[in-house]
Amino acid sequence: MARPCASPVPVGIRWMEPIWKAQAPCRISSFNTLPTIPSPTAIPNCSEPSRRYSKRFKMSDQQLTNTILRAEALMKSNWIHGLNLLEKAVKDYPEDPRPYMSLAEFYIRRQLFDKAIKNLQTASKLAPQNDSIKYLLGNCYFATGDYRTAIVYYDMIKNPFTDVQYNKALALAHLGETNQCIALTKELLNKVDNLPFLYFLLVEQLLRLSEYDEALAYIRRAEQKVGKHGHLMFLKAIVYAQDQKWLQAYNAFTEADRIRPLKEPNYLFSYAMSALHTGLDDKAIEILFRAVEKDPYNHALYEQILRLQIRKGRYKDAIETVEKAEKYITRFTPVLNLLKSRIKQEDT
Repeated sequence: MARPCASPVPVGIRWMEPIWKAQAPCRISSFNTLPTIPSPTAIPNCSEPSRRYSKRFKMSDQQLTNTILRAEALMKSNWIHGLNLLEKAVKDYPEDPRPYMSLAEFYIRRQLFDKAIKNLQTASKLAPQNDSIKYLLGNCYFATGDYRTAIVYYDMIKNPFTDVQYNKALALAHLGETNQCIALTKELLNKVDNLPFLYFLLVEQLLRLSEYDEALAYIRRAEQKVGKHGHLMFLKAIVYAQDQKWLQAYNAFTEADRIRPLKEPNYLFSYAMSALHTGLDDKAIEILFRAVEKDPYNHALYEQILRLQIRKGRYKDAIETVEKAEKYITRFTPVLNLLKSRIKQEDT
């Protein structure tokens, strides 16, 4: 019987706002939303070369600022014109990092991270002390899946704020550096303890090490700080299921499903197994059929449904399940064929 597994890391990197100012839980998806990035005209230490440049051309600094602001305004209505303005600004002000920063912002919003990295690297050479550029470079490398390089840039930041440390912890999780991720996340929770996604990350890493008691302790702490949260309840269910505490797992799955209906077939399977081990066969069948609706090609789901239907003597229902499976699975597994043969024998 398949053991329920921990969910993948459910949180995305932080782009701009310090997480202690966050008003809502971090989204579950990693990079499905466009990042919000501080305007290059407002980033400190970003115009050091431009001040030197403007000694020769007194109006150039203000002209560049106006050009960037105009380009940003045009991005909403005529992005091609806005992009052309920024590209011209790069040519006119090659020693100023701001047009490169603004171009990087444009590319990040369109998730063209390689192009953003190219512009940010140029900006970093022009303003090597600018931590905002290093932070965005780290985030862009993170977004491309180059987690080690992302960490290199995060480590370059002299006084890393909480977002930097959180993103580094998340990168460590992706690299499988579980112990380092746990240590850093615990350090963060000593500073900021009311943000659910920090607990999500920590609990999932503890699950990887089968540290169920400690994971539950942090879940309880999270419940005290942030209240009931769908993903938090889901993690509680996973912890109980992996520890084979089936009644607690079933109750937690039910609560999580009430707050936010489960859709992932693997998690529905874990929910069904919790119901099964609690003696709720009918509920287990119901949940398994929900999983089939999401993944009708999964033979393991049909196998488990058929076992339960046979055990309860529901052979007509089992025949319908076999017929449903035959619509999607062209080649039955040996187990499915065996169950199918048994159903035919019992039905005759």
